[in-house]
Amino acid sequence: MRFERVLSAALVALALGASCSSREQVVHPKFPGGGLLAQATPVGLAELAKLEGRYRVQAGTGHFGPEVVVRSTRRAVSIFAAKNSSYAVLRAGCLDGGQRLVLEGYYRYAASADTGLVRLFVEPPAHARALCGVAPPPDDGSELSLSGESGEGEALPDQALSLARDRALSPIAGKFMVVGHRGGCRTIDDCGASENSLELIRMAEGLGSTAIEVDAQLTKDGVPVLFHDEYLSARLVNGNYCRGRLVDHTFAHLRALCTLEFGEPIPTVDDALKVTLEETDLEGVWLDVKQPSAVQPALDLAAKYSTLAQGSGRKLQIAVGLGTQEVFDAFRKADRPEGPHCVVELEPDDVRTTGCHVWAPRWTRGPSASDVKALRSEGHAVVYWTIDEVEYIDLFLREGRPNGMLSNRPGLLQHRVQSLAAELGLVP
Repeated sequence: MRFERVLSAALVALALGASCSSREQVVHPKFPGGGLLAQATPVGLAELAKLEGRYRVQAGTGHFGPEVVVRSTRRAVSIFAAKNSSYAVLRAGCLDGGQRLVLEGYYRYAASADTGLVRLFVEPPAHARALCGVAPPPDDGSELSLSGESGEGEALPDQALSLARDRALSPIAGKFMVVGHRGGCRTIDDCGASENSLELIRMAEGLGSTAIEVDAQLTKDGVPVLFHDEYLSARLVNGNYCRGRLVDHTFAHLRALCTLEFGEPIPTVDDALKVTLEETDLEGVWLDVKQPSAVQPALDLAAKYSTLAQGSGRKLQIAVGLGTQEVFDAFRKADRPEGPHCVVELEPDDVRTTGCHVWAPRWTRGPSASDVKALRSEGHAVVYWTIDEVEYIDLFLREGRPNGMLSNRPGLLQHRVQSLAAELGLVP
């Protein structure tokens, strides 16, 4: 069976990766002096949305392959590719009184340390002038393209990169969730911010996420915080007095003496949901609860921010994740307020008996197509976790037809969902 073959290969890769105890942290390069953007004026989000689409790569296939997906968000214009699981995170600005529109930033291979600078211009100039608001849209039938250079490391870009827009993106909002693992990526993946940090939540959409999964547990004095591991260790935190079980430390101790690997403070769940609601356009939050004692506080905070989202007209679903039998049992006994959804990682019948909305099976179970089909026919949703490779992503999308997927490479998942949108029935 194809799934068994890819699973065997994946387990071998994981075993080999687990033997590595050290790594070199990736530093994303920046243009000297802020680049051309230092002289540019900002571009509105509505105008940046007109850059979105699927593009053919006419030059630069060595970095990005033959086709990429371009998405715009509050903080970035992003390019996502299947080759090398590569992505680019760019900002845009208008130059020369709106005669040119430049995009600058960096690209990164998600599976390695390869990175470099990217500088692109909107072509032809008539499209740039229209997006900068100094001229009407061109009526000559010309298609928008992005043309410029990419580079290696901190060197100024000198390799041709040209993207020609081929078609619009499929509108997957409300149909499929691209869920960023631990806020968008793991700390070890060096995305520029630590996992489970406020900074990463702010970056998540630029990395490809439409929703995020974060980890919730309690400090010694009962404060719900974002953190994945049971123990504080050098893997995730800095600080001389930051070792041992997280639950044995007060929040004041963590905030005063400990920081995450990229220097951020360990955030509260309250702050994380506030940032998600007020500073992003993410569609969902999956609070993966790590302790039975954290279930009720997580439910209460999910209810609080679900109410705030509804009152502000914001489409934001907040779900409490039930990943172990102990957490599941605590949820069944909890005072469950109206509003929050729940995500069950156990058996399909556990979804039914709790009235939870989402089943989240681990990918090692296989696509479980019959269970997925049955649950979806009953009005439930299915989100697989955690899948990072093209072959596995495509296999699970095609065979399982889920409502979403959790990944450490949300940009890659964006690319694959857009590439398979017609086949998956996501095209209107």
